[in-house]
Amino acid sequence: MADKTDARELTAEDLPVHSRLLLRMARLRLGADDIARIRDLASRPELDWGAFLEAAAWHKLLPLIGRHVDRHRLDRKAGEQPGFPYPWVFTGAYLANRARNQGLSDEFGRVFAELSAAGLRFAVRKGFSLGEGEYRDPALRRIADLDVLLAREDARAAHEVLLRLGYIQGKVAEDGERIEPYSRETQAFWKMNLSNQLPYRKPGGRPDITDFNVDICHDIFQKKSGISAGAGELLDRAVPVVLCGAPSFEPAPDDRLLDLCSHLHKEATSLHFIEDRQDLQLSKFLDLALVAEACGEDAWQRFLKRVETVGAEAIVYYSLHFTSVLYPEAVPTRVLDALRPEDTAYLELYGSLDGQSSRWEQPFLERLFNARRHTAGTVSNVPLQ
Repeated sequence: MADKTDARELTAEDLPVHSRLLLRMARLRLGADDIARIRDLASRPELDWGAFLEAAAWHKLLPLIGRHVDRHRLDRKAGEQPGFPYPWVFTGAYLANRARNQGLSDEFGRVFAELSAAGLRFAVRKGFSLGEGEYRDPALRRIADLDVLLAREDARAAHEVLLRLGYIQGKVAEDGERIEPYSRETQAFWKMNLSNQLPYRKPGGRPDITDFNVDICHDIFQKKSGISAGAGELLDRAVPVVLCGAPSFEPAPDDRLLDLCSHLHKEATSLHFIEDRQDLQLSKFLDLALVAEACGEDAWQRFLKRVETVGAEAIVYYSLHFTSVLYPEAVPTRVLDALRPEDTAYLELYGSLDGQSSRWEQPFLERLFNARRHTAGTVSNVPLQ
């Protein structure tokens, strides 16, 4: 059930038609009522299809939209209601993402095999864990990189494995053909201040994969949050799975949900992601909703105990609260009630992890679809040069 706070100044019905259409389609499964509502919204003369396409791409939902268009024949007329225009744009995005993710899967399966052969413990976060798990179709989810949990003491050994596979810690050069190493200043900053290694990359050599990217994480919370759930502890609880055709591991169910909450909060409030327009994306809320709605009563009780042990109530409440605004059925009211802090004013703050805390001027639903809000504000101090 949706949590209620004074910060919710408007509802989905107050949004432009293209935003309402995207919200209705941002679900893994569509029922008859959903299809009827989608048909109605798509028939509105005030619908801006260009804005819908941009929003679907920005929120990383084009592949999911494409499958809905194909499976539910939304490209066809239904009585007097027209079909979606240019349906090949949407179905093409779905098919292209299938080919792209297969290429990623082939490469990352080799990474898993080499890490295992070196005797290294690791667990896969997000990405293919969700694509092959909750989504049941890796083509539905846009996957940017391979996120791996790894104990800090194993970082050097993993570095050697990735070097043998052709990876270096760096950024893609302007010509798109090379990886340029990060500066010493950037390396020092990340080592001192962040819970992740700098990204490991190697050229992808194909139009749909500019580079393969491996992101090693040692703690699912950032150092400046004052909270810690280190990789070593999480790996002790990890469960075996087969991903990308190779034996691997993923975090235990309660750790996995905790990780998704931490990840969503970090990106929604960090200046680096706000500047890159990656802070609020429907796809991240859908990820969390799919995992959350699969939890039964026992699973929620274990999760709440886990959150209390870690001391992450505020971060978890932030993520589950806003997820429940978009997907009311995903998070039980009793869970939100158990997590809610006395003061919820922090829900409208950002930049705290950067030491530059500011307050949003727009309510959540409005800023979720407002790309222009990214053109102003403070600047991230996280270097990537």
